[in-house]
Amino acid sequence: MKKIFLILTGMLALVPAGWCGYEEKEETSINTNFIAEPISPQCAPAAQAPAGDYPYYGNAPDELLPYRNIKPFYQYWLTRLPFRGPGKDYPDPIGLKTLRIGLLSPPPYGPESVRGEMSKKGVMLAIEEANAARQPSELPFEVIEKVDSPQWGSAANIAVEFADTNALAFIGTIDGDATHVALRATLKTEIYMVNCSDPDPSLTETQIPWLIRNFPDNRQQGYLLARLIVEERGLTKIVVFRANSRPGRVGVRPFVDAVRRLGHPVLQEINFKDGDRTFDTQVAVIKQANPEAVVFWGNPAETGPAAAQLRAAGVKAAFYGFDRLVDPDFIKLAGPAVAEGATAAYPFDLEKTDPAWTNFVARFEKRYGMKPDIYAGYAYDGTQMLVTAIKKAGPNRYRIRDLMAAIDEYTGVCGYMRFDGRWDNIAPIVYAQFLQGRWHFTPAPKLKPVKTAAK
Repeated sequence: MKKIFLILTGMLALVPAGWCGYEEKEETSINTNFIAEPISPQCAPAAQAPAGDYPYYGNAPDELLPYRNIKPFYQYWLTRLPFRGPGKDYPDPIGLKTLRIGLLSPPPYGPESVRGEMSKKGVMLAIEEANAARQPSELPFEVIEKVDSPQWGSAANIAVEFADTNALAFIGTIDGDATHVALRATLKTEIYMVNCSDPDPSLTETQIPWLIRNFPDNRQQGYLLARLIVEERGLTKIVVFRANSRPGRVGVRPFVDAVRRLGHPVLQEINFKDGDRTFDTQVAVIKQANPEAVVFWGNPAETGPAAAQLRAAGVKAAFYGFDRLVDPDFIKLAGPAVAEGATAAYPFDLEKTDPAWTNFVARFEKRYGMKPDIYAGYAYDGTQMLVTAIKKAGPNRYRIRDLMAAIDEYTGVCGYMRFDGRWDNIAPIVYAQFLQGRWHFTPAPKLKPVKTAAK
């Protein structure tokens, strides 16, 4: 062993100084990674010409497309990824007594517990109504609920349990981290997943063909807020105040990118931790920036006190946020005076009077003694979509997947839905403003006409 060591030492002594294991080569190409995204004039037409079955991916306005003045070599998510595996001809399971549907709920003690409970109520109401309307020859539906835990990987284990217990599909969940983890398991277990509540814009970009989401994601909300703040209200000095978590970091990104493409990048992106209740440092920094608009991206338990502390410090900026601003806790913690004028993107008008929604509200109130929110509504619609597919396909996961994946449009109690090439609902959303003690809902502002770019 000693002799081998001496030989290697001698060989290394012959190596030229500075040798790193590869030969230095003369630079022959230019590294362009450092070049920033070029910004076209506002409302300039895009050079991109999407083609395919779903050219409206993400429903991104023309002026908010990334690198819109460059024709890309290839564009993703314009066609739907098919599932070509076996299974459609498998015989139906023998001895079934119920048609099982899984429900992945968030922990009852976590920040998503209230939204999770409302989502569960929407699912259960849809199942109860489906069972009440079934024919004597039809099997009843059964919900198998499993509650997620903070342990990493818990949601994936639950997705496997759903498959092992012969669930035909499952619904869930709200937390973005858990949903991502569960989705990976569906690719292996081949069990379909219906998401009715996770707004993470990156969820469906995994392009796993075992998922559909009927809940408008943060991409739609970010686009609406960017156009509303910059184009409609003319505010250009913008600060983002977001949760230092994956939902906060990923959720606000479409908005940050959108205002930059409109020529007004955010002045600051300030973070806070879930559970924080005092924000002295963040408030001081925001006050110094003197913004015209502060955009909150987090849960009301944190954004409510933050809004109150910003006003107490003399910050006069208009307050904006995504759908979680339209929450009783935000008004309670911020105070009605502080919340006055606050504006949030929102999936639809909760006060709409079309029969589908008002009848659903009446049935929900009769069953649970409370009014439904968007989480209950989208959970009800997602369950109805799944129940219809199971009735048509029978107890076969693969045929159920094919029917769900073929949905382009759907109209439920929440209204019209349109699904893009990655199975995301991109139907138009609204915004809500808190005025004189209540939220007023308004359709999104119309896009400004596209003008020819200056040569």
